[in-house]
Amino acid sequence: MPLIPKNYTWQQRSLPSTGTSSQSVVGIVLRVPFPANRFQPDDIFTMEQFLKISHPPHYWELFLAHPIDADASHCSILENEVVFELVKQDPTVCWDTVELDVPRAERATLKQQYEEQHRKRLEQQSKQRAIEKDRKKKDEIHRQIERERVDRSAIDNLLEESKQRELKRMELAMVKQYRPDPAKASAPSAANSLSNIRSAPLKGAGATGTQHSDQQQEPRPSSPPAIRRSGTLEVTFSERTFVTPKRESMEQAEQEWTLKQAAARRAVGFADDDLRPDERNPEWLKQRGDTFFQQRNFLAAISAYSAGIRLTKDYYALFLNRSAAHLALENYQRCAEDCSTALELLQPPVEANRKARVACLARRAAALVKLGFLQQGYEEMIAASRLDPDEASLRLEVDRLRRCIEEERENRSESESDE
Repeated sequence: MPLIPKNYTWQQRSLPSTGTSSQSVVGIVLRVPFPANRFQPDDIFTMEQFLKISHPPHYWELFLAHPIDADASHCSILENEVVFELVKQDPTVCWDTVELDVPRAERATLKQQYEEQHRKRLEQQSKQRAIEKDRKKKDEIHRQIERERVDRSAIDNLLEESKQRELKRMELAMVKQYRPDPAKASAPSAANSLSNIRSAPLKGAGATGTQHSDQQQEPRPSSPPAIRRSGTLEVTFSERTFVTPKRESMEQAEQEWTLKQAAARRAVGFADDDLRPDERNPEWLKQRGDTFFQQRNFLAAISAYSAGIRLTKDYYALFLNRSAAHLALENYQRCAEDCSTALELLQPPVEANRKARVACLARRAAALVKLGFLQQGYEEMIAASRLDPDEASLRLEVDRLRRCIEEERENRSESESDE
């Protein structure tokens, strides 16, 4: 049975503003005692005229007499109580009471109506955020295109200026090369003839000596460097969730994926990242998974059992109970695998673990039948019935599977005879 607290207190007073304005607003402060609570923000649900706290075994709900601003209001989870600071939609209204008197027969209908209104409002806000995000993305694309256009224009201008400077330099060099020098033109021609005579012997025997001296002056090539010594480089890699190499361009997408996975685990009611050190215990996680299973929250039960298995792989009850959750979700392949692992851990087979082995065999038989392996499931069910001959349900299941096998054989023989 859920624990429903009734002794809440409330008062009407000024609340500090959460916006840019320093003025305070008139609101309602509602205190609900929950000794030694372990609530999470996802356990508290706030709407315009409805409040709810749901965290097994605790449950509390309140229909408000007047509407509030759900976006401006906020909640504080303290050690022994939960404090709601509610902002009125109409600050001029003075509340005589905080709770709306709703007949018990109308509570479910009114709650459904409030939840539908809240859902529509959230959908509208989500659409507005998507439109705003798309608009900002388009604006950023336009700004990026404009920046690239400005950068290309600046680069083109620099290249054009460099090209013009180079053309001018080449033009000046060509003018200097082909323009005659007046000083050299007025020099006597005898000097030119004398220089020709003096340069003539250079083509004879003296040329060899000059080349020999040039060869002697050339520097000798340096000796090659020594061979490097061999060695071993040790490379260590940081732990990564993804199998692909880390890239800066994909870092944001990987972080978003990780956050979405964590949000999905919290959405089903269990996330091992939020566990305290004293809760990282296989037995505690098994009990937590059993609670989720009883509440038919099979995904959360699988998450709790899997967290316990990551701590120890020698506790057969975690595999056995997780196989039941997989069977309820029609994950027959994983159910059969968990049953096989549990049977390997239930060694040696003794009287103390007989019931657990019977459950493993019967559950694996049911999974095999669902997977289409009728004969193998029948054999597994016979083995389970022999271990527990007093269980009538096992005998009935063995008879049912025998009839199914016989009908399948008759149908096969009829089809072969028709062919």
